[in-house]
Amino acid sequence: MNHRLKLTALVSTAALALAACGSEDVENTAIDDVDEIVDDDVNADDDAYPVGGDLDEDQQTRFDEMDRQAVSDEYDRNRDAMADEMESGGGMDDSSTSAGSMDDETTAGGSGGDTMASSGDSASTSGSDMSGESQMMPRSRMDFAFLDRNDDGELSVAEYAIWALPTDPTEPARNDAKAPYLTQSQINEAGQTFFYFDEDGDSYLSQSEFQAARNSARTP
Repeated sequence: MNHRLKLTALVSTAALALAACGSEDVENTAIDDVDEIVDDDVNADDDAYPVGGDLDEDQQTRFDEMDRQAVSDEYDRNRDAMADEMESGGGMDDSSTSAGSMDDETTAGGSGGDTMASSGDSASTSGSDMSGESQMMPRSRMDFAFLDRNDDGELSVAEYAIWALPTDPTEPARNDAKAPYLTQSQINEAGQTFFYFDEDGDSYLSQSEFQAARNSARTP
């Protein structure tokens, strides 16, 4: 009788342990799913664009009076300067990453030849990325300070358009594209949302007005 009771107790304990493991698996799966959703949301930021609405009479007047040629010229200057900054800054980041990889391989006991080959592969990949991909900063990382090129504490239409429009407006011929980068239609597209979020009507966006535009961004 005692033997039978002990056997029953062992079976019950085993069943409880298995149930606990199953519960942990379910909880872990839920957490992993949440992580994946968060990652998707972060990656989607680069494809999210501002959503405005109908312009009122005053906003429409300022939109109609917008100097589109001046916007185009300023956009071209800013975009070229930003691309140059990203090219030089991106190269420094890549070299730092490669240096870290070299240190790790040396610590692990890798040969000098293997280390140099790995570094060369990294440099080759970096060069390929720079030539084949946009040299502009991802839109999700463009903050107010980055866009405010003249540091006057407000954004012009041209400064705003760097974020409000795709970073490669001339795609797919971006590698051969020359200024002007924007068409009249693209300038109008940026202007529509710009003047919608220009609440005080001064034809510039303050940091709070830009944040409102950023908060409105939706993936097409």
